[in-house]
Amino acid sequence: MDGTLAHTGLPDAANGTRRLDLRYLERPAALNHRPYFEFVESRIRRRLTDRPEASLLDVGCANGAFLHFVKTLHPSVRCHGIDALEPLVSYARSQLLDASFSVGDITARHTLPADRFDVVTALTLHSHFDALDGWLDNLLGLARPGGAVLVFGLFNDAPVDILVRLRVAGSEPDAWAPGWNVHSRASLAAGLRARGLEFAFHEYAPPESWAPSSAADPLATRTAELNGRKVLMNGAGLLLPFALLEIAR
Repeated sequence: MDGTLAHTGLPDAANGTRRLDLRYLERPAALNHRPYFEFVESRIRRRLTDRPEASLLDVGCANGAFLHFVKTLHPSVRCHGIDALEPLVSYARSQLLDASFSVGDITARHTLPADRFDVVTALTLHSHFDALDGWLDNLLGLARPGGAVLVFGLFNDAPVDILVRLRVAGSEPDAWAPGWNVHSRASLAAGLRARGLEFAFHEYAPPESWAPSSAADPLATRTAELNGRKVLMNGAGLLLPFALLEIAR
């Protein structure tokens, strides 16, 4: 495995942007807390407290909800968010006045901040991409030497990479959305070892109850039962194997 997956050529090309994500314009950052925020924060807490005026960049920040959560716990941290969708960036600015935001596409280096950060996060973002190499190096390059990059989302335990497109019934014929690809841990590990980087996967134990962010959204994450145990899935019937990948820079 070389860390690269083929492009499917389906509509809504997997460059990370999705019309679907404009739904975050209807979700105030302070009220859009996700169940995994505490888990991610627990892995970066020491870095945010040991370094005066530590800096954090959230890639694919959407409405700024994770940065809002971090700021409530670590007010002195310098927070910055980027997203490829300008309406989301404008909305995030209005939601979190003590952070900075800019439009940035993680697949296009020239759109990214020139600064380097102590911590870089990408939460439920990497499964939007069919290939790893189009964004991974750009993400790694945003962390300062000695910093860390944290990628939270879907990872397959088995050495199999899965490409997924979903469309809500009745929507436009070309409304196939990316966002549920399940890259294998093996593919990520191979790519990171080839770059000479140290990394670790951290297991995520979801809460017993995970309320959908919107009851009307059939693609929202929710809890279900499989073989007598709680699992996460969505309305497409896809199991969602969440984990956290921590990469040292």
